Amino acid sequence: MHFTGLDHVGFTVSDLDRSIAWYGELLGTEPTVRKIWERPYLGRIVGYPGCRIDVAVLPLPGTFLELIQYLDPPPQTGSMETFTVGNGHLCLITEDLAADYARLRGRAEFRSPEPVRVEWGPYEGGYICYLRDPDGITVELVQLPPGGPAFAEAAA
Repeated sequence: MHFTGLDHVGFTVSDLDRSIAWYGELLGTEPTVRKIWERPYLGRIVGYPGCRIDVAVLPLPGTFLELIQYLDPPPQTGSMETFTVGNGHLCLITEDLAADYARLRGRAEFRSPEPVRVEWGPYEGGYICYLRDPDGITVELVQLPPGGPAFAEAAA
């Protein structure tokens, strides 16, 4: 393998201003970049000649989150269920999942009524919850178990 790192994580959103506000509250940060991109090479990259996108970049630990609102072609929506093939999610590690859950209550659609204790596997003893952003994009919050995840033990 010749990959050397992760550059960024990106999501297409329907309303960039709304998403900036939501992710800004989730992450406790503001965008470092906000710009409309409309260059011919961009259309060649994404396969939509003449495309125009409005982009915001927010910092994440060790990388960044790119939020994209397509202006042309117009955005479309599909199934956001996690069992849909191709659906992805962003997983963030937190030191205090209960506090984050309480902070985000009423601002996010949680998939469970409270953080769930992991009972088996490499995250056993930790806590996890799934929540959805305003477009239905899944964000996972995980509080690692004491000592961190046990991937070596799980592979054995």
